[in-house]
Amino acid sequence: MQHRPPRSRLFAIAAAGVAALLTVGLAGCGGGGDDDSSSASGGGGPVTLRIGDQSKTLELPLTLSGENKGTSYSLNFNNFADGPHMNAAFSASKIDFGFMGDTPVLFANAADAGVVAVAIAESPTNSQTIYAREGSGIQTPADLKGKRVAFTEGTSLHGYLLRQLDFAGLTQDDITPVNVPATSLVSTFVSGEVDAVVWVNQYSGAITAQDKSAYEIKVTPLPQYSVLLAASSALDDPAKRAAVTDFILRVARASTWPKANPDTWIQKYYVELLKQDPVTSRKYFDSLPATQYQPITEAFLESQQAQADLLVGVDKLPKTFDVDNEIDTAFNTELSQKFAAAGLTK
Repeated sequence: MQHRPPRSRLFAIAAAGVAALLTVGLAGCGGGGDDDSSSASGGGGPVTLRIGDQSKTLELPLTLSGENKGTSYSLNFNNFADGPHMNAAFSASKIDFGFMGDTPVLFANAADAGVVAVAIAESPTNSQTIYAREGSGIQTPADLKGKRVAFTEGTSLHGYLLRQLDFAGLTQDDITPVNVPATSLVSTFVSGEVDAVVWVNQYSGAITAQDKSAYEIKVTPLPQYSVLLAASSALDDPAKRAAVTDFILRVARASTWPKANPDTWIQKYYVELLKQDPVTSRKYFDSLPATQYQPITEAFLESQQAQADLLVGVDKLPKTFDVDNEIDTAFNTELSQKFAAAGLTK
């Protein structure tokens, strides 16, 4: 499928199917969140931001850097298994703020989950990859033709696979897609039920430890994004809008802390939290570029459009889908001004 040509968009300062509720994703919402969420509270103000997180990817840098301290509002963290589960929480008005990969943002838009993207961190290296095993004959995405490939629909793994296939001149119709929950991807691959699996680079040890013949195929480098989102209802409330703005600035500052403190980060995040091998984790972490959250950019929207076109092509998004609905241009302009005033603009 050919990508649409880039579209020009004007920004004053900077550019600014998960409809069903999934109970497992909502189980952690409301109440007190994680056991240590009260320690992340900034002083018990009248406003509480209910934050959707994944593996404490937001909470831990905030805590270690001290950026969670001194707020005029409280923080209530709730961890989710993936973006689709968080989208369900947004749809049910259970959270005000969240973090996910770029593909689930498209599905949030399509499901009218009442959420907009507010900031992004771009990584020029692949955070996802594709694994095959010796004897499969798979060396590049082009070799996936006719093969059984495991991934999780609606996650960034799905969008990543479609783009890799597209660059190889293939579509999803050229493979046998095997949709399984993210928690079952490794076991599905190791069992021999599939020929290849789309996986996350930082968890590569989980595959190679169980299948010594597993290897990463040669994929096309793609820009990928971590996305911060806010509920539209939160941005419509002046007090919460101010809290969301302040919180994004704190997340942006905290996002630079891991690279400045690699030893502590690897131990606290990869080893203690994710239970990963320290040597493998260090190698992976050192390969990552330094990143920092920024307001929404034109490059992000163009990347989203490329993914959307492919997902429309496999009937996962409606043909009337509009990527521009993912952003609140007025808020993006305000946020860009705040970033510039805080010296956080790249």
